[in-house]
Amino acid sequence: MTNHLHLLLRTGVAPIASIMRRLLTGYAVSFNRRHRRHGHLFQNRYKSILCQEDLYLLELVRYIHLN
Repeated sequence: MTNHLHLLLRTGVAPIASIMRRLLTGYAVSFNRRHRRHGHLFQNRYKSILCQEDLYLLELVRYIHLN
């Protein structure tokens, strides 16, 4: 079982922080209900990187694909 995931997101109207909060909270609530547990599911806050260069975007896509 993997212990992490990678997302490549394009920013829009909603800030990424809001999207991640909804995603992670919703997943944790669902997981806790399904497994009859409570409390924190994730150990640390998510990490984000701002990508503004096409070459760096290509490297990120490669990294995510190979990881």
